[in-house]
Amino acid sequence: MFRVDLRTRVYELSPQQIITRDNVSASVNAVIYFHVDDPAKAVLEVDDVDQGVTQLGQTELRDLLCQRAFNEILESRETLSTQIAERVKERVQKWGVTLEHLQLKNIDLTQDNMIRAMAKEAEATRERTAAMIRADGELQAAKRLTQAAKILRQNGVAIELRQLQTLERISKETNQSTVVIPQSMFRSANSLLAAGIVGTLNDSGDKAMDFDDEKAV
Repeated sequence: MFRVDLRTRVYELSPQQIITRDNVSASVNAVIYFHVDDPAKAVLEVDDVDQGVTQLGQTELRDLLCQRAFNEILESRETLSTQIAERVKERVQKWGVTLEHLQLKNIDLTQDNMIRAMAKEAEATRERTAAMIRADGELQAAKRLTQAAKILRQNGVAIELRQLQTLERISKETNQSTVVIPQSMFRSANSLLAAGIVGTLNDSGDKAMDFDDEKAV
């Protein structure tokens, strides 16, 4: 003759060592509540109903959490607890057992794993932010260049002024001793002088470049 306790039974599942989908090692345990509905099945269908339910809970916990990322486990504890409970509940019904509740309890990491996981997340966040900033900067630069190209295309004098500004920048380089200037540049400068737009282009030293028909010093 067997005596079966019909009261709710409470067990803490032993910590399960898991490796998450993103390769983070963790130790996870849970608490489980259940009671026997059918004493005959609890005696005849399984050798030790308490051991069977707790071992099944540990197995389902480990199998499900190994398929999840570490952050997902932390953020979705309630959802994961419900999913594990549903899987256990379906299996223990044939033993005459009703699962009342299963809840993830502790999620423990070693200090090294915690530092590594946090460093990976922080690095990924920084890289994503930097990529977004670079992309936004390139987009703004492309828009500005497009606007500048339209303006320059409409005004030939503006293009010639831009050429002279570039030449001035080159002449200010301290390691620049020789600058090769195409003849067309002097013709552009002469046309601008004739229009009274530019005069003398200063370089990085005391010398100056005067544009006229006879010489360029």
